[in-house]
Amino acid sequence: MSVGSLAQLFAIRSGAQLVRDLRHIAGELFTGEPSLALSTAGLFRPGLGLPTYLGLRRRDGVSPIFNLFDRTGGGKGFRSTVTRDTCRDYRGGRLTYDEHDGTDFVCPPGTPVVAAAPGVLVATRDTFFRGGLTACVDHGGVVTQYTHLARLADGVAVGTRLRRGEVLGASGCGGVDMISGFPWVPPHVHFMVWREGQPVDPFLQGDERPAPGAWLHDNDPRASDELPGDPPPPELDALVVDREVARELIARCRSPRVQAELARPESAHPATQAALLEDSIHHDRKAWPEGLDPSPLRPRAPDPALRLTLPLTTREYTRGAPVDAPWTRPQ
Repeated sequence: MSVGSLAQLFAIRSGAQLVRDLRHIAGELFTGEPSLALSTAGLFRPGLGLPTYLGLRRRDGVSPIFNLFDRTGGGKGFRSTVTRDTCRDYRGGRLTYDEHDGTDFVCPPGTPVVAAAPGVLVATRDTFFRGGLTACVDHGGVVTQYTHLARLADGVAVGTRLRRGEVLGASGCGGVDMISGFPWVPPHVHFMVWREGQPVDPFLQGDERPAPGAWLHDNDPRASDELPGDPPPPELDALVVDREVARELIARCRSPRVQAELARPESAHPATQAALLEDSIHHDRKAWPEGLDPSPLRPRAPDPALRLTLPLTTREYTRGAPVDAPWTRPQ
């Protein structure tokens, strides 16, 4: 799938957006935390980055996993500083970084990105300081996110119902983190799973029992098209959100930028607001009071049988698997 242009590849869509993003970055650099620390050097993987930027894939169809979910701090907070001090992945290794809240699947820019289960596209966010274009798919209480996209697929917009394995967009390398690490940080899709308003790890640790949003094939994320027995993708209007909770949370926002995002006409649907609120309360730390809990947004429990497959197309991938460096392997 073509990404169209270099600007689109790096998620630069307009002059106005670029000015807005540069202003945001400047504010973070001068008033916030630095974005990189010395321990970040462990994330530089030229052996993965350079071949993937050249469009090369493994012959066995495996998408290398460049970072796993941090089981120490992932989902509990979010900082713009990237460090590797206390992090541990589900195996007890260090194939992650502090507070990393998703799974990074390495793929060349322009790779088709697909829905990991039947769902409906409920929201997009386009924040250059955190990954560029992100698509949010609601599967009925569990939300998956796909970040560093170059663009959405033709005909895909908020309200589009997606079957498992259906293309929703093209991968890119958008966001300040990708540009600052180019080309040593490999291009990838940052894949997140949200349950009860918080990011969770789709991999299972030790004797953990599968929960909604875990991988279908245990800890082996395999590529898949629509499966027999898959339910039909939900309709946008069938998603259950507590509108009063949404209004109360929106009233607590103290960022004009986020307020404007929530007030857009395309953000009016309660399911869209829920996905944006969950993401913003977690990632836009300065925009919200400490201790807000978005979990009451979703009063209906998700389907306990909901399981996920690889968010990359079966035409080019079979599965995803961790690819360790000497400093990331479990001891």
